[in-house]
Amino acid sequence: MDKLKSFLIKRLILILIIVVTIELILNAIVNFAFFPLIQMLMGVSGSSALSITNIPYLIWGILTGNNAFIFGSFRTSAAVFLILLSIFLLALPVIIGILTYATIVTKQVEILEKERDQERKDFEAQRNLMLSDFAHDLRTPIMTIGGYATAINDGMVKDDAQKKEYLTAIASKSKRMTELITLLFEYVRVGSAGFTLDRKKIDLHAFLTEIIANSYTDLEDAGMEVDINIPEDTFYISADELHLKRVIENLIINIIRHNPSGIKVGFEITKLAGVEFLAVADSGDAITKSEEELFEPFVKGEDSRSKNRGSGLGLSVAKQVMDMHGFEIHLKQPYKNYTKAFLLKFTESTNTY
Repeated sequence: MDKLKSFLIKRLILILIIVVTIELILNAIVNFAFFPLIQMLMGVSGSSALSITNIPYLIWGILTGNNAFIFGSFRTSAAVFLILLSIFLLALPVIIGILTYATIVTKQVEILEKERDQERKDFEAQRNLMLSDFAHDLRTPIMTIGGYATAINDGMVKDDAQKKEYLTAIASKSKRMTELITLLFEYVRVGSAGFTLDRKKIDLHAFLTEIIANSYTDLEDAGMEVDINIPEDTFYISADELHLKRVIENLIINIIRHNPSGIKVGFEITKLAGVEFLAVADSGDAITKSEEELFEPFVKGEDSRSKNRGSGLGLSVAKQVMDMHGFEIHLKQPYKNYTKAFLLKFTESTNTY
């Protein structure tokens, strides 16, 4: 919409410039060429020269019948003709300008509607692909759970070690299914009308330290070196603790899921007046997609065909939640000694609770 407004304003200014220029040219032509020619053809002396500036007097003379304002030699009909002709000539550029601008607006709106239709079709195609992927991602663990559970229930698994292995696989697949369903629920919920954040005043540093501590073992198990630089002082923000926690957790999950072992992962706070930036960084492979594409729903990384592929919703949900808070999230490549980082901007809360 902003793009359309900018386009139309530029075209309006251009048309106004053209119309004013033509008006000035026509004014000069009517005053110094057209009117003198008509007066010459009608035998009117130059002393009573007619010009556009005299037209109001002509109109007044016609309405009042005062011949002094009709320059004597002119008949009323001739004056009326000249007035109408002058008004027509001077109004013509304005009329053409209005019609031209109306045509431009109509065509641009049609183009915008076509673009929106295409965007809707692309969105629906992406949504259908996402639903298909979700069905596939859910079907695989369901089949595994069903097969293992049936084997255990039918007494086919005699060895306790194998039984434990099956039960561990069932628990793992169940957890993955829960993650997928929760993420889909969050995406639909956050984007729905009437959704509001349950905000309260929280200490960002303590909040982040707890989340990272809970994920530390997962990062180490993935063979990643973790560097944490979170200050011990306080920095209060107004936020929905549950949804903001999921933003940070999604970023950590993405690091584990989309990077090989052996990389370095960093969590670093940068302070400014009333603002802090959290960098969730890693030394893995760079992201080839643009930031705009990355935060679109259903967009997946290059490893979307791998067994660790994501749903394509995590970053979109993170972007939605940050925007609703009035915070920001951006992709920075490279970042200091890291290949990439997601920078989260938080504004200090001045409210009391």
